[in-house]
Amino acid sequence: MKYARWCVFVMTMLIAASLFAAQGTFIGVDYLKLGKPQRVNTVKMFKEEAGKQGAIIRKDPVFYCKKLDAFYSKNPKMANESFVKTLKTLIIMEYDWSEKGTDKETLAKQWLGDDLYKANKARLGKK
Repeated sequence: MKYARWCVFVMTMLIAASLFAAQGTFIGVDYLKLGKPQRVNTVKMFKEEAGKQGAIIRKDPVFYCKKLDAFYSKNPKMANESFVKTLKTLIIMEYDWSEKGTDKETLAKQWLGDDLYKANKARLGKK
């Protein structure tokens, strides 16, 4: 089983590296080209990299893959935008991005902007 996970990880890294090299940035279209295991590994790698930068993301990669898939399904034009920014936005909208010394509410207001911040609060049923 460990070997299979290692193979999926290596394959994901190779795909991501070739996509980065070809386009200079990884966008939603690139994510959508990946199979489900590679999508999960891509989000997992993002979480790990965010962790190295001091951020804590508690929800699992599968949760965010489902969010991304639904988001891109409803907003196909957004698939041409930065995958990293889209994923980070979804994580912040879930109030799941934690950084030492940074208030989640303040982060949400700054990252999302007024309109999206207010729409997100309404989505969550918060005032």
